[in-house]
Amino acid sequence: MFRSGSALSAGVALSVIIACGGPPPRTANPTRPLDERRAIELIIEAFRDEHDRPVPGTDVSVGANKKLHVDVSAQDRKYGVAYVSGPERWSLAGALPPRDPNMGDALPIVPGQGDDSDARVLILYDSDYVYDDHVGEAHEQSTLATELRLKRDVHDFLVHAHTEKFP
Repeated sequence: MFRSGSALSAGVALSVIIACGGPPPRTANPTRPLDERRAIELIIEAFRDEHDRPVPGTDVSVGANKKLHVDVSAQDRKYGVAYVSGPERWSLAGALPPRDPNMGDALPIVPGQGDDSDARVLILYDSDYVYDDHVGEAHEQSTLATELRLKRDVHDFLVHAHTEKFP
């Protein structure tokens, strides 16, 4: 039989454990990638900021019978940027470089092949540029922060292209 003191102690201990439990874990806010049209607008802005003349891109050969659509290229140059969505990743399977977690934030630059061997293309995966629609304290990833990260990545690529004197 329990003594009244030990039953009371057990009840107090259980109350303390329950009270210290905190709120239940919350799930991450649903996110979605930047719209491709908006991403292309930001890429064009970054080109202009770096004094490159942006022009609509072309298709570049990146593998056996695989063509990558470059969204924005530099006028009279052989480098550009492709904003790649899920369906494009699927159709280019094997032609794009695999993700290497050891590389951190390194930007994937793909060389062209065949007649396009002198081309260099920055690959921006749409899944890397996501945001949520929440506001206030529940907001985890703002549209503005995502857009600024995309522009920063394009700026970094363009500075690299100028430094390395890409054709």
